[in-house]
Amino acid sequence: MNRRLNLGIPQNNTFLLPRDVLAATDHLIGMKFGTGILDDDDMNHLKNKRIRSVADLLQDQFGLALGRLQHAVQKTIRRVFIRQSKPTPQTLVTPTSTSI
Repeated sequence: MNRRLNLGIPQNNTFLLPRDVLAATDHLIGMKFGTGILDDDDMNHLKNKRIRSVADLLQDQFGLALGRLQHAVQKTIRRVFIRQSKPTPQTLVTPTSTSI
């Protein structure tokens, strides 16, 4: 932070000084009004981005599929009990069309 604010404070200095607060405030005001230096800002640097692995993406898709399956099963069971028929495997398993 000291390097970004151009402060000559040693690294072993771990307490906050009034000039630190003033420098940070000045930097934020400068950024707000477009006079601050944004070159040092590494918010968009790739090292700060999270790359999602294939396993993460598959886990999300699998979770969505399980949610859809749960909804379909609950709907089928609800329909059987509304009809007040005896729930058998033949009445619970209904053919459905799959859509992608």
